[in-house]
Amino acid sequence: MRKQNETKSGRTYGGLTQEQRKAARYKQFLEAGLEVFGTSGFRSATVRQLCRQAKLTDRYFYEAFGSLELLLIAVYKCQMDIIQERVITAITEVLPSQDIQHIADVGLTTFFTGLEDPRIAQVCMVELEGVSLDVSDLYHSYINNFADTFSSMAGLFYPSWKIADDEWKILGISLVGAMRQAATYWLLSNYAMDKKALVKATAKIFLGLIEHIDKEQATMLST
Repeated sequence: MRKQNETKSGRTYGGLTQEQRKAARYKQFLEAGLEVFGTSGFRSATVRQLCRQAKLTDRYFYEAFGSLELLLIAVYKCQMDIIQERVITAITEVLPSQDIQHIADVGLTTFFTGLEDPRIAQVCMVELEGVSLDVSDLYHSYINNFADTFSSMAGLFYPSWKIADDEWKILGISLVGAMRQAATYWLLSNYAMDKKALVKATAKIFLGLIEHIDKEQATMLST
């Protein structure tokens, strides 16, 4: 018969199994990484500094991640997944309204709200630049994912638009680029601009592009 202080994952300690303790340490390092990378920056960070922030030993750091770069990747993915999920959820909830102005405002407000914490903005908008090819590939994969999401939603709203796949891709990437540059400026200006003004200005890019494409498509259909 299994002893009371054991589980399938091994012995418990402090009421937690080995796997639960590993998960807790992993989360501690994620939080420490966000704090360190988001304040002093990735390039000046050390394992000792991360461990001190996490209140854990370097043995646990190397067990969980193995390198500072892998921790940076994990922190970035964690925060970007949260932002992306919130943006998609917020847009999906207001899609039935068919009000493109409202949808743009909601999506952009959700995006910029996710970056109001300067540590998150620093990690997601700045710190990955030029770290390594693997990190650059990850960085651009998230840009592509956002771009594909916008293109898919535009296709739902404007099914009559006849636009080549390559053009859709560039349009989506350009819109994401505008969002990222606006967010980076917001961070570097120490959030000098009111968020509502930031959303209003960025929304004009989306709405202006939609209006232009709509007129272009209408002209093509009439000829």
